Amino acid sequence: MSETLQFIKALNDEVRRHPAIHDNSFLKLVATKKFSKRAWLGFAQQLYPHVHFFIPYMEEMLLNTFDMNAKLIVAKILLDEYGEDAAGDSHPELFRQFVRACGGAEADASLLTTKLQPETITLVETHMRLCRDEKFLVGLGAIGQAHEFAIAYLFPPLVKGMELAGFTAEEMKFFSLHVDHDVEHSAMLDQAMVRLALTDDDREQIRRGTLASLEARKNLWAAMERRMVGIDNGDPPATSERSLVDVTRDYKNVPDHFWPA
Repeated sequence: MSETLQFIKALNDEVRRHPAIHDNSFLKLVATKKFSKRAWLGFAQQLYPHVHFFIPYMEEMLLNTFDMNAKLIVAKILLDEYGEDAAGDSHPELFRQFVRACGGAEADASLLTTKLQPETITLVETHMRLCRDEKFLVGLGAIGQAHEFAIAYLFPPLVKGMELAGFTAEEMKFFSLHVDHDVEHSAMLDQAMVRLALTDDDREQIRRGTLASLEARKNLWAAMERRMVGIDNGDPPATSERSLVDVTRDYKNVPDHFWPA
């Protein structure tokens, strides 16, 4: 157990130093520059697919282990994702509230049809692979250290930038809620790591999932910086030809419509 606790501490340090977080150009820019709400809509349109798929990522993890204690931890976090921690509003619905603050009902509807940048598609495909096709511990690293732990460092710069743009606390609730709750979620997933990561190979699987997720996030942030700057300069970068609806067709049990509120 002590070996795994030391591993978690070292991995957390590695996460904090990762270029997706430490000295990241996009996070530094977005925390200090006042972007238009139109630019923030461009950001939201490209992040929403990951939010849309986050519940399916974790549901795939449930099917990827026979350890009942690990399943219980994942299931408890899923209850929050479904909306238990937000008066019944699922986390995708909370995100859509931010989108509507960017541009109303038209912006909300655009989430289905917006053409996605390649980095957004890669982010989704990477996490579906890590959580569905790889071993459970790989997905645990991707969702645990690279998300539930890392969000405390990834989201505060975004919140600062949203405040500069004039968004209210209620409109930013998706982001602030995750900063508050993901510390608890991270500690819960650490319990699963302590229970299951008994060998060097086990721990390497967790690290591999963590770093694969962060690499996809780093590439997404670089694309987001180009997009938001481009939108405010009147020259947004090109996208792929695929929309969220197109991406969901590749996956069983992932709806091509919005999650219910």
